[in-house]
Amino acid sequence: MADILDKMSPDKKVRLINAAMKEFGENRFDKASTNAIVKEAGISKGLLYHYFSTKDDLYAYIFDYAVKAVALPIAEQIGLEDTDIIRRMERITKLKMKIIQEIPELLAFSKTMYAGMGYEEIKKSIEKYNPIPLDMYYTHNVDSTLFKEGVDVAIAVRTIQYTLEKVGESYTIQRNMGIEPDMDHVFHEVEGFLTHFRNTLYK
Repeated sequence: MADILDKMSPDKKVRLINAAMKEFGENRFDKASTNAIVKEAGISKGLLYHYFSTKDDLYAYIFDYAVKAVALPIAEQIGLEDTDIIRRMERITKLKMKIIQEIPELLAFSKTMYAGMGYEEIKKSIEKYNPIPLDMYYTHNVDSTLFKEGVDVAIAVRTIQYTLEKVGESYTIQRNMGIEPDMDHVFHEVEGFLTHFRNTLYK
C-alpha cells in the first residue's frame, strides 16, 4: 500500500510526522492544533491540506504510521523462539530505542495514542503489521527454569517491563525540557538494569 506522503520530500515528511506526533501526544486529538503542527514542521498549511483533507485524516495517518513503525520491525526481527525472556526483552527494548532515535516524538505519542480504545481494537490495529499480539512477546514460550526457585515469573517480567518503560519516560522528559538525551548513556542504563535483573532473578 502506497504511503500518502511518498511524494513529499523526505525531510518535510520526517518533520511533519514528528511535529504531528508531538502535538497529538501533548494535547490529544481534540485540543491538537494543525497550526501548531505546520509551524513546528516548517511547512505551509496549504501543503498539509494538500495531503490531508481534515485533522481526522492526519491523525489516522499518524496513528497507523506509529503502529507500523513499531509492530513491523518487531514482527520482522523478533521471534518467540528464544526462551530466555530477559534476552528477548533486551532485544525488543533496543529495537524500540533504535526506532525512537529515528522518530523522536514516537514515544510521547505512544503514551496517549491508545487512550479510549478497547483491547480488541488495539489488537486489530497492530495485527495489520504483526500477527503476534505484543503481549505474547512477554508471556509466550518463557523458560521458567532459568529463574531462581520461588520467583514469580509473571511478576518478575512485569517488573522488568515497568523498569524499562521508566527509562523511556525519562528520555521523553529530557526531550521535553529541551535536553537531547545521550543515547549511548540510555543504552548503557538499559544494559545495567537487565544485568541486575539477570543476576537477581536467574539461577
